Amino acid sequence: MSESKPSFKLLQRQNESLLKHFYQTALRKKYMAEEAISWQGDPCEFVYFIVTGAVEIFRLSPAGREQILDRLSQGECFNLVPAVLDGGLNQTNARALTDCELLLLAKGEFLQLLNAYPEFLKTVAIFYAERLVRMTALIENLSLYTVRQRVARFLIEQADMIDQGQSIRWTQSDMAKRLGTVRDVLGRTLRKLADDGLVRFEHEKIVLVDRQQLEKEANGAL
Repeated sequence: MSESKPSFKLLQRQNESLLKHFYQTALRKKYMAEEAISWQGDPCEFVYFIVTGAVEIFRLSPAGREQILDRLSQGECFNLVPAVLDGGLNQTNARALTDCELLLLAKGEFLQLLNAYPEFLKTVAIFYAERLVRMTALIENLSLYTVRQRVARFLIEQADMIDQGQSIRWTQSDMAKRLGTVRDVLGRTLRKLADDGLVRFEHEKIVLVDRQQLEKEANGAL
């Protein structure tokens, strides 16, 4: 590949030989915003690494309802789980949230790197463990907390991401899909939080007014 080499979290501090193999074999591809990248149920062909832009990971119910699982940005990767399974099928859908550029590493090349570099295998195992923790937290959030609590937790999480310069814009429809509710319910919940003096709406943004009370809401302490 003649293009400049981007940096990825999964490849930090990896063997130079591994990096050389990766950049020589990975395919570079651009996607337009809203363009499908992969579909759940299809055979896994690639592990994807985000060079620029953002990607949304989601699942669909048989009735077509969406559950947003994650949003990933530059330096992150996805579709690692089915890549290690015999006959593995994609477990989620992925689409470009913005115009983006990805590196696509074929499943066979990914497995070859795992077999050849024990330190990389360890790094990927840690990645799987971290993803399991995140998915467990999502299940807990959807099953054990009320919509009001879920919204409070989401707003605090996004405020922290903004402080770290990592936030991606969410519409109310997107938020509803992430939080396992519908837009009308989400809208009523946000308005009630505003009426209670915990947040305010400002130029299409939601500003935390009383974070301490919002944290109590999020933890079910009220």
